[in-house]
Amino acid sequence: MRLRRQKPVIGFSVGHHDFGDYQSVGFQRPLALAGGVPFTLSRLDDVLDDALDLVDAVVIGGGRDIEPHRYGQEPHEALGPPDPHRDEFELELVKRALERELPLLGMCRGSQVINIALGGTLVQDIALTPRWADHPTDRGWQRWKEMERASLEGKETVPAHPRHEIAVEPGSRLHAALGVETIEVNSFHHQAIDRLGAGLRATGVAPDGVVEVIELEADGYVLGAQFELQEEWRLDRRFLELFRQFVTAAGRR
Repeated sequence: MRLRRQKPVIGFSVGHHDFGDYQSVGFQRPLALAGGVPFTLSRLDDVLDDALDLVDAVVIGGGRDIEPHRYGQEPHEALGPPDPHRDEFELELVKRALERELPLLGMCRGSQVINIALGGTLVQDIALTPRWADHPTDRGWQRWKEMERASLEGKETVPAHPRHEIAVEPGSRLHAALGVETIEVNSFHHQAIDRLGAGLRATGVAPDGVVEVIELEADGYVLGAQFELQEEWRLDRRFLELFRQFVTAAGRR
């Protein structure tokens, strides 16, 4: 007999090649602060459905570039290291999560996975799009490594890093959580969404047109943030409301 849970259980998919302990702590921390219980999902396909029976929502964290053939392109020399096994697992994870109508949240790479799973595409490097040539980024991940260390050490001071504003679409989940029509976010990514997947709309957009937040135009909760959403609450506590919104959606299950 299953015990009645007091808090929603949030199934997480994260990378294992880069950033060490951060993958097991950084993405989960704000969800725990919002009242969820993080649960790392196994990549074993024969237990995925059993694992999804245990969770109330799914989160996909950041990490390496996605193989371009997953969205119909040949690799460009600007492409970073891929993670083929993770690509395969997470694209299937999105499919099954949507079939079960589980709340779904993607951060950084996670938002790109959601977009590709729904038939969308990516720009393999923002420098390949002339109008995005000046979009803030962090090539070499030097600033991100400083952010990661500060986060793991629990430092209150956030290291300097690339940032820009985004326009927030009124009436969106993002707007309902933040209560503003413009807000500043971090900008470490070197890729971006090109064509939106089926049913997705852009609800947060940078001044140069880079899509920073996507939401699924359907019942249920599906949201992806291109920026490192899990760190923004350190600078602006309003971002914790977005995680509370997600955990609340999970709790309704």
